[in-house]
Amino acid sequence: MDTNTQEIPETLYLLTEDTTPDDVVKLIASYAPQSTIQILHAQDINQEWLGQCPAHTLLILYLPDSLLKQMITQVNGNNCTISILPHPDSANAVVGYGLSSKMADAVHDIFNQDPHHIDLLICNNEVVLNSVEIGDFLGLKPVNIGSGSLFDRLKVFFQQWRKLLIKQPFKVTLVTQKEKTISTAVLAISIVEHARNTRYIQELIGETNINDGLFHTFLFSPRSIKELIFGMFCIAIKPSSKLPEFIGHIKAGALNITCDGHINYRIDNQTAQAEALQLGIIPRAIKLIPGKYLTIDNSSATQKESYRVQHLPTGDTVNELVAKHLPWHLHAGTDEFRDIYSALKDNATLSANYLTLMVLSTLLATVGLFANAAAVLIGAMLLAPLMGPIISAAMGVVRQDFSLISLSCKALLAGLSLALFFSVLLTLIIPLQFITTEMAARTSPTLLDLGVAIISGIAGAYAHARAEVAKSLAGVAIAVALIPPISTTGIGIGWLDWTIVSGSFLLFMTNLAGIVLAAAATFFWLGFSPFTRAKKGLLFSILLTCFVAIPLATSFYKIVQKNQWEIELSTIPLSNADVRNIVIHRSEPLSVHFELVTNQPPKKEMLASIKKLMEEKIQQPLQIEMTVVIKF
Repeated sequence: MDTNTQEIPETLYLLTEDTTPDDVVKLIASYAPQSTIQILHAQDINQEWLGQCPAHTLLILYLPDSLLKQMITQVNGNNCTISILPHPDSANAVVGYGLSSKMADAVHDIFNQDPHHIDLLICNNEVVLNSVEIGDFLGLKPVNIGSGSLFDRLKVFFQQWRKLLIKQPFKVTLVTQKEKTISTAVLAISIVEHARNTRYIQELIGETNINDGLFHTFLFSPRSIKELIFGMFCIAIKPSSKLPEFIGHIKAGALNITCDGHINYRIDNQTAQAEALQLGIIPRAIKLIPGKYLTIDNSSATQKESYRVQHLPTGDTVNELVAKHLPWHLHAGTDEFRDIYSALKDNATLSANYLTLMVLSTLLATVGLFANAAAVLIGAMLLAPLMGPIISAAMGVVRQDFSLISLSCKALLAGLSLALFFSVLLTLIIPLQFITTEMAARTSPTLLDLGVAIISGIAGAYAHARAEVAKSLAGVAIAVALIPPISTTGIGIGWLDWTIVSGSFLLFMTNLAGIVLAAAATFFWLGFSPFTRAKKGLLFSILLTCFVAIPLATSFYKIVQKNQWEIELSTIPLSNADVRNIVIHRSEPLSVHFELVTNQPPKKEMLASIKKLMEEKIQQPLQIEMTVVIKF
């Protein structure tokens, strides 16, 4: 047994509801052998009795939650010290005050923990031991301490997600002590004085102090079943310290909560109803010997109110959410995307800056193509402003906003015309006419290029929709490379080489179609348009992309076939010779270039044999070109 760290009074008062188990009395006596243990019934205690108690009086409460609340209310403002033992019906006090659920450990803590004056959370003039809840947090509501295994978290997730189908958000208005008003739509609200009693919330906001003069309100506000299932699954797999977008957090010293109609709520798991909830903190209300799981910092000053509610539904979205069950798909309200919509409209507007950057990026890309300089082309990609109007067009397509589509198309056509004019002009000035590897790389687009465009379109739309990731737009511009294909088209026009013109312009159209489709689908996924409005635009984008994909698929098939032929030809059996570095060039017939490694100059019969073996291998007539490497 540990040595006691505090002065033990001569008389200990053990307050019970009815009878006290003998083993509890014996445990207390073992820590205070010199003290008298006086057992009292809670109903016999009143303000007069408490007022006569000396300052060092210790009350040990072995009571259910309901009587504990009454006793704490009476003790409020008195000088006596209270401690709490884990009663079978005191689950909320055990969690709220960090008590051990084991009686022996709880008694040990009473005589080995220092007492503290602690704040009390009050809801409609009733003491809150643990939490106040409105609605159902679907497995995220306050629970006892412990991280929980991955299996347990997944089990809770799969048990709870089916309830989402019948959930309907409700409108709630919250007014804080500093008169900040928050109106939103929620599925549930959970209010706790500190995060220590809440496993999941503690992981979100870290350690908090019961004596900071504030309490925590968590708003469970998903906009769609899709968002909630994905978020809850991520939480089940790996809880994160970052607050999910469907959960808001308010830290305040007082709060008024109202809804449209009566509020059905639970205070420490007891159901109640009220027209409004008034919550507040009574500072340093009682002197308590806390459990070992409750950390108290008496030195910390009262903190300021804080709000993390920027992702909660507001405005039109609130009215839409409360009108029906939680939808499968997210839909943002008009007021919530007004800023991004305005920014996209600005991006689609012709301006001097836009035209200037188009000219400069085109000239830079054309020079880079002639110089075969990849670094110069990257600079041109960063300068090119074409991504803006294309993403704006995607928003216009998904929202069926023909004014935005028209504005974007005008900007695209103007930029395209300028790019072609200046690339042709520069091509006529430069006295060179040979195809560099950078030019050639942009004349044979395949389905892989369409894949790059689609991924870039998703990234571009997401970066425009999320201001915090807008810095990634430079990477998107480099990935999709819009200006080099147009410059290559201009070079082809200047040379009157229609093979270059058709291949490079097809690459540009591939980028355009892929970005518009992917960006429109991303904006739809992010909730910027309902499906009924978006379906026509999405269907048009899909048809345009499929049309462009036909020649791309043909080109991709030829590349795959060429690669297979090169692999097959590298395996032909030769005596005293090896074939290396096979390259097939499409022509009539196919032209095959390779290195023949041998220890003596090949004879005509050997070359004819090699040609015959190759033709039999791929079932195609061939014309061979070889470099002979003599090895000795």
